[in-house]
This record gives sequence, C-alpha cells and structure tokens, in this order.
Amino acid sequence: MDITLGSPATRPSLPSHRQLTTHSFRRPRVQTAVFVAAVGALVLLGLWIRGADAQQPDYPLVPHRATYDMKLSVARPNSGIVEVTGRMVLETVEACEGWEVKQRIKLKFLRNDGEEFSTDSGFTSYETKDGLALRFSVRNIQDDEVEEELRGNADLDAVGGKGRASFSLPEARSFELPAGTLFPTTHLALVLRHARDGDKSASYLVFDGARLDGAFQVNAVIGRPPRQTGAPVVRGDVALLRNQPSWGVRFAFFATGDQGAHPEYELALDLLGNGIARSMLLDYGEFAVDSRLVQLQAVPRPRC
Repeated sequence: MDITLGSPATRPSLPSHRQLTTHSFRRPRVQTAVFVAAVGALVLLGLWIRGADAQQPDYPLVPHRATYDMKLSVARPNSGIVEVTGRMVLETVEACEGWEVKQRIKLKFLRNDGEEFSTDSGFTSYETKDGLALRFSVRNIQDDEVEEELRGNADLDAVGGKGRASFSLPEARSFELPAGTLFPTTHLALVLRHARDGDKSASYLVFDGARLDGAFQVNAVIGRPPRQTGAPVVRGDVALLRNQPSWGVRFAFFATGDQGAHPEYELALDLLGNGIARSMLLDYGEFAVDSRLVQLQAVPRPRC
C-alpha cells in the first residue's frame, strides 16, 4: 500500500540514454502508503504498532498478497510515452517480530518513436513491530540489465527520535535520520488512523531505503473514496474487501527540505481500513499509470 502500501509501489527507472526529460524516475511504494506500494510496504490483524506520537493505532491491517494490472492513464505531450502496460504484485507477510513486505513491478513502455523497453523493479523490506528497525533491498532492471541495486538497514533511537541509515550497496555509506522519521509500515498505520479519526491531511518524514539521499517529506490528503467505474473483477479472497471503511488518499513526495510547488511524484489510493488498496494512480508528472486490483490472497499468520 510499502502502500510500502506501506509502503507503501515501486517506481521504474529509465536508462540514461532513454530519459524522456530531465525529470528523474523513482520507484513509488503503497507502503509508504499502502504499500505502497506499494510500490509498498504494515500493521496486521490482531497486532499493533506504535506511531510517532507514541500512541497506538486503534485498528489492524490484514496480511495479504495483491496483484494489480497496470496501464497508462494519461501522458503529457512532452513525455514521449504512448503506452504502458504491466503488473504489480505486493505481498505483506507477518513474522513474529516484524513485517516483511515484497513488491515487484514489471512494465513495458512504448515511446512515440516506436521504441519499446521494459523495466523490472523489486523491493523487499523487513520492519520490526516497534517501528525502530528496517532492513531493505532494491533491484531495478532495464531490458534484462541490472541498472541499480540498493541494500542496507536503518534504526531509530526511539519512537519519534533520531536515527541512522546505512547502505552496503551500491557503496558503503551512512547518514543521520532526523527526529520524527518514520519507516513505511508505521507511516501507513498512522495515515489510516488519521483517516479513521476524520482528519483531512497528515504530513510525515518517511525513510524506506529506496534512495541514497535520505527521507521523503510525505504529505497526505484524505477524502472520499473515488467512484469504482470500470473496475475489473477481483479473483481470490474477496471477503477481505467487504465491510471495510474506505478513503481516497493522495500522497505527495518531496525531497527533504524541498517544499516547492511540484513534488517528485504523487500516489493516489482507493484505500480500505484494513490496508488493502483497491486501486492506485502513480503520477510521475509527465505521465500517470493506473493500477487496478485483480487478484487477492490472504496470507496466514505465524505461530509465535
């Protein structure tokens, strides 16, 4: 929903010789939101996670494996893109001490000059249930060649406190995370609590390991869920979609310290109270990709 949602959806990166504009591509996650994306990576049924204000969310999320069909929603004239198709799989698995989020997006692009290329982006994270430790791994492939690989871990001193992120790939480096930084699962839980409480917006610093230069400032606007027009039939454990409150949540991702007019990208979710996203819109500025839920599977919990 790592929205992530929780966070977060994975954002494809284009090879340098195929950049359409100077706009940089990055993998979005529905954990940082759903899952995101989910794009991710989540608080699961019967278990709770502490938020940045040291209060516990008063509702659970459900472990699940969700598959989304993806296609181009809109392309601006300067994008150079005429068609996008693909699939995203977002899986949230409970362990005794934390949550593992796996996300993979495979996309095919068609440019206006007739050239085709593909991207295959994967993200895996493990976040402890107290929200204080995160392990992450990112792999981005372009036309069967590995273009980027990130791996590392991050720790917070305390809920709401400072922390440190350390990378082992692509090179050894570490940096401090400012006080108030959240990891994706905690972020999703807090956004859902804001929605349940009737709040219309929320803003947090979120670090998910998907970039080498620190956390994002993530601004969320919470409103009514979008109308379900032309939604595909969902196969599998559809009971997970029933009797759930829902909201339309739009996330804007800004580089830390940059609150300019335009975010690096935006992610809009049709988000249920148990953390499942029925649909996502990944807006990269030059073009936007629509993702619709087509298959859903409940994931069992461990015996601890």
